[in-house]
Amino acid sequence: MESVSQQHPQVHHDRHEPAAPRDAEDEPQVTPQITSKQAKRINAPARGMIISMAVLVLLALPFFLLQPRPDGQTYRPDVDVAQEAGYAADVAGFEPLAPELGDGYSPNYARWQGNTADGVDRWEAGWVTPSSRFIGLVQTDQANPTWLVEQLDQAPQTGTREAHGVEWRTYQAEDDQGRPARSWVGESGGSTIVLTGTATDEEFDHVAAAVVSAASSSPAADDGASAAPSAASPSGS
Repeated sequence: MESVSQQHPQVHHDRHEPAAPRDAEDEPQVTPQITSKQAKRINAPARGMIISMAVLVLLALPFFLLQPRPDGQTYRPDVDVAQEAGYAADVAGFEPLAPELGDGYSPNYARWQGNTADGVDRWEAGWVTPSSRFIGLVQTDQANPTWLVEQLDQAPQTGTREAHGVEWRTYQAEDDQGRPARSWVGESGGSTIVLTGTATDEEFDHVAAAVVSAASSSPAADDGASAAPSAASPSGS
């Protein structure tokens, strides 16, 4: 008997290795493409904003052009010191002074202060000087030592000065910016006159001369400006 050998078919199993993931850098870069219509839609808000801003500028431009241009000087309102002094004369017990200071001096206030908390009614005026500093005038016939100390901001007396027929008591301290703050106190026409501010000595002298001139020409002027210190002089001066 012939032996029959049986051959079994060989089965081959192919093993497939999993594919390695591609690196993101190996992927081709895709540049987004937009159509011209899409570009117009994207740019429309920006164009609209620019147009709106241009319209607002055109609308606001006339208002800027109508504004007065600064001249580089301190703002100085239109104040008529002589006119205000005339109004104050109707209620004051003395003749309010309106010194004529000339060119370079610009008044920035002139007023009557009545029924005051300190009980001293007074006439006040102030000017910006040629050096762009300030000098103020206070005049009253009700001065007292306490009130005067307050007006001088407790500045110490530095001496006396004979100027234009009046003996002025001089005081000096420093303002908040460290500049000399001067005060001159004199008597004329039966009233106490206080000049105070940061003006120069030359400007103080100029204003004092104008004040004495105005006092000598006022209807209430006496025979001459008083040279004696007032009873309103602060104690210790």
